[in-house]
Amino acid sequence: MNAVSTIRFFIKKYFPALLLIGLSSTLTHSIEIDNAAIRFYISKADSVLNESVIFNKELVFSVTAGSIYGKIDYRGLPDRSDTAKFLLEIQNKIIGISGIIDSSSLAENSIPGSLIFDKPWDQNCSFYFFPRDTGVGDLAIGFEPRSGTEIGVPSGMIILDRDSYAIRRIYLYYQTLDEYLWLSKTYQFSEDNQVLLLKTLTIQGCFFGFFQRRYFRQDISFDNYSFR
Repeated sequence: MNAVSTIRFFIKKYFPALLLIGLSSTLTHSIEIDNAAIRFYISKADSVLNESVIFNKELVFSVTAGSIYGKIDYRGLPDRSDTAKFLLEIQNKIIGISGIIDSSSLAENSIPGSLIFDKPWDQNCSFYFFPRDTGVGDLAIGFEPRSGTEIGVPSGMIILDRDSYAIRRIYLYYQTLDEYLWLSKTYQFSEDNQVLLLKTLTIQGCFFGFFQRRYFRQDISFDNYSFR
C-alpha cells in the first residue's frame, strides 16, 4: 500500500471514531462515579495497572516499535506519510532508543518520551457505565470532565477484563491541550504471564498550521519484548 493509499485508508476507517470518542459520554451518559460498583472496578483496575503494566515496572527490557505517521490537510485529504522502526531500551521506566531499524523522514514520526497514560481517576473526571451492559465479557466504563470541557482533563472510555480487572484498552480524548485543538490517544494491551504489554498506541490530533487546520494520525505497534 503506497503512502497516499495508506492515509486514505486511515481516514475512511478511523476518522469517524474520533468524533465518537469525543461524543460518547454525552450520548450514553447514565450513571455517575459515585456509584459503588464503579468505584470498585476503578480501584481494582488501578491496582492491576500499577502492578502489571510493563512500563510501570522497575524492569530492564527491550522492545521493537514500528510507527506509521500520516498528515492530513484541512480538506481531509492525504498530505504526507512516513514509516519508521526503532529498537527501544527501557531501564527502570526510562525509555531510550538503542537502534534504528528504519529511519523516519518526518521529524514528527518519533516515539513519545513516555508510554504511560494519564489516569482519568487521578483527574477531575466523572465516571459512568454504558447502558445495556450484558454482564459478561469485557466491561466498558466511560468518563468525562466534571465541569464539562476542561483543559487537560480527558473524556473517553476504559475497557476492562471483568474478571481480572486488567485494562484491555483505554481511549483518551482531550480538547485544547497544549498546541492542539484536540488530541486523542488509544492504548491497547495484551497479557503475558500476568504482565500487561502495550501492543499498540494510536495518537490523533488537530492543530493550526499556516492559518488552517491540520490533522495527523500516528500508529505505533510494539513487538518482540525481550527481558534481561
